[in-house]
Amino acid sequence: MKLPPMTAIRHFTAAASHLSFKEAARELCVTEGAISRQIKLLEEYFGCALFLRLHRGVQLSDEGRKLYDVTDQALFQIAQVSDEILGGVSNFTLSVTTSFAIRWLMPRLSGFEALYPNIPINLQTVTYPGTVQSRRFDASIIYQLGDPSDKTSTVPENGELIMTEWLLPVCAPGYLELQTVGNDHISKTLLLKDLKNHRVIFNEPTGRDWRSWAIKSGEVELALDRALKFEHDDTAIQTAVAGHGIALANLAYVSNELSLGSLVPAVACKALPIGAHYLVTEKSKARLPHVETFREWLMTTVERFKAEIAMQPLIKQ
Repeated sequence: MKLPPMTAIRHFTAAASHLSFKEAARELCVTEGAISRQIKLLEEYFGCALFLRLHRGVQLSDEGRKLYDVTDQALFQIAQVSDEILGGVSNFTLSVTTSFAIRWLMPRLSGFEALYPNIPINLQTVTYPGTVQSRRFDASIIYQLGDPSDKTSTVPENGELIMTEWLLPVCAPGYLELQTVGNDHISKTLLLKDLKNHRVIFNEPTGRDWRSWAIKSGEVELALDRALKFEHDDTAIQTAVAGHGIALANLAYVSNELSLGSLVPAVACKALPIGAHYLVTEKSKARLPHVETFREWLMTTVERFKAEIAMQPLIKQ
């Protein structure tokens, strides 16, 4: 049995996982030129291109993707067996969207670490996790637009629903006009038609969630040209708390703010399901003990959280 040069395989796998020679060089602590030379050596060995060199980066060719599907799993399994032989501890590597990590997972992760101190977590946050990069991890938590209860919605390959994203326009209590009811002063909620007169806050530059929500709410008119635009939910939520406009927030991300009163519903409407978060695990890794342990903890924690927020009248759907 003839094997390709293994040093070249390691360099190729790193470059394929990042879709970047520069990032592969950083991971392996070598020069970018060394990555290029090893990949060229491998391409000469196979007699075909493994990467498509594009103007703004590289992509795997069909042959490269076929090779990467094998090498990534093989190197991962070798690392796992090495840990067992050496008596080491298996790390759990998790890719997770930045917003889910900051607003939901990180405040609860200490609970997992307390229960399972022998399973260190290597957490990497990404804004838009790709399918190729996710192969580098034991599991990934990804976001996908679409109501999972809709029959036309599809579950990601090897994915399992964690929680639906229920979105509701929210703002600081002082942002809206106050009205007097009895002896109490409360914030006056807007009607849907009033939104066009207020500044909305994007949680990503295109306003994707706001646009989807507006269509699902009945073609609501929004002042998109005056929107404040940010990269993450956390920044958008904090901007709303500061009183700069109306954010479209995931109820799971703002349950504390709603309970404390630093955010209130801005519009007299129900929360709408716009997307969902899923746990995605490669088939070859799903049965690993530390992966199963994390999945069981995550699902139990999610169910406990759903039961808690169901008791809060402000965020009942």
